[in-house]
Amino acid sequence: MTEQRGGATKTDRAGQAPRPQGWPPAHRTPDNGSMTTNTPEPGHSQSEIERKYDVEEGARVPDLSAAAGVASVVTHEPVQLEAVYYDTENLDLSVRRIVVRRRTGGGDAGWHIKKPAAEGRTEMHWPLGRDTGKVPATLLEPIRAWVRDRELTPLARISTTRTAIHLLDATGNGIVEIADDEVTATDVRNGGERSWREWEVELLDAAPDTEEGRTALLDSIEALIAPAGAHPSSSIAKIARALGADSLTQVVPEDPDEPKKGRQASDAASVVVAAISDIVHALEHTDPAARADEPDAVHRMRTLVRRLRSVLAAYRSLFDREVTDDLRERLADLGTALGNARDLEVSALHAETLLDELGKPETDARARLIDDVQRRYATAHKKLRSVLTSPEYFRLLDDLDAFVAHPPLSDRAKTSGKKSAKNGGKKLIRKVLAREVRRVRKRADAVTTEGGDLESQLHDVRKAGRRLRYAAEAAEAANLGPSASAASAGERVQDTLGDHRDSILFGGHLVRTATRAEAKGEKTAVYTALAELSGRNGAAALAASTSALEGIRKIDLS
Repeated sequence: MTEQRGGATKTDRAGQAPRPQGWPPAHRTPDNGSMTTNTPEPGHSQSEIERKYDVEEGARVPDLSAAAGVASVVTHEPVQLEAVYYDTENLDLSVRRIVVRRRTGGGDAGWHIKKPAAEGRTEMHWPLGRDTGKVPATLLEPIRAWVRDRELTPLARISTTRTAIHLLDATGNGIVEIADDEVTATDVRNGGERSWREWEVELLDAAPDTEEGRTALLDSIEALIAPAGAHPSSSIAKIARALGADSLTQVVPEDPDEPKKGRQASDAASVVVAAISDIVHALEHTDPAARADEPDAVHRMRTLVRRLRSVLAAYRSLFDREVTDDLRERLADLGTALGNARDLEVSALHAETLLDELGKPETDARARLIDDVQRRYATAHKKLRSVLTSPEYFRLLDDLDAFVAHPPLSDRAKTSGKKSAKNGGKKLIRKVLAREVRRVRKRADAVTTEGGDLESQLHDVRKAGRRLRYAAEAAEAANLGPSASAASAGERVQDTLGDHRDSILFGGHLVRTATRAEAKGEKTAVYTALAELSGRNGAAALAASTSALEGIRKIDLS
């Protein structure tokens, strides 16, 4: 689960919260594959679902009219495709199975980015533009989290003579394209030229709309072309074969997105490093969406930063303290930039929810509470984009990758490694979680026994609950019975006190906005009604936090 501040909109890891009307829309990817026949909009994306087959010279594509759903077959004239593939010196894209190329010829000439997806690949398109020999800056946005500020240079050149065969349904829509390719590739960096022939079977718009149906269709076509000498390709990417390998795995065998198990680490550290690896992986994959301002992306990235800081803090005894303190401080700076944008987004969401609940249009209030905030959000997001393109941010990502690849273990982690190995690190992790539970209890007790700023104290309790939650979730791989209950209890404290804090902050925002509205001669009764409604919601959340804290008190990690 991830937190979602802002009233009634909460999501899990895969979910997306709604945004106020008029906020920038997300890019949407079709459910099935498609072939681009016209110049797409810059940054347009689509799914690519295909299979590749090796064939001998002289092989001919057989009659495929018997394939299920096929009403006619159209063979097009051959076209010449010329493509240049780019990567960093260290092959940062290839290692992640990401392809960047500039291709001329055919119906989808232009710049392409291909990224792995749950099914097939996601392919993004940009117009060709002028050939400068460099990758355009706008093209780098979806891959900045991996390229960072490193230069992309030509990796290979691939020339393809393609004869496309389209299988059409009864209405003339494309179901499948069979691309009969004769390929010549040049390894730009190491020299050498290679030639081969292959068939690509790619699904088009009229393909089945279920994964089961798509798989059955591809299987049926494979059965029809196998007698013609086609057999599954040893390489799923032309670029791999261009570099003299059967797959990108052979070119760059280690995928940095694969969770690390804590090399040379104690078992306890192994669990934590794997959890940190997952968070860093998610952070890098959320970066493109946050840059593009896709729905909920800034929130998800901010949550990942908070999660990472919490885990580094809770398990700091396992690692070099100087390293973790430095990372946490730099992550805090990133979190501030994300929070400046996210807090405005939450304010507008809160306003829209409450205005709708009141059932009044209140044009002036909507303009101030939503439209004005939207403009401020655009400014904050622009500043966030500059942060996400700064050398400081890129070095932070470099250092997080280095932390996962080579964990800076503390002396305690090294000396306790053998003892930890006997119980899978459970004893050490249990001690950490017990300390985090005590931390929440101590801060909760301080609210009732000490003077001071009540809201600040409640906020401290909430942050402690959040850290307990994330520390417990990071320990899930250790199969600790109490970790799930600790995570759930921490989340309840985080959510209830978070909702209460949102109501307090929004109340202050309403007072300031009402003052400005009154100065302009606008009606202000709606702000009073909104404040009352928000206050009731906040009071209910605060009352719910009492039972949430009782859940913390019942946790037994002895």
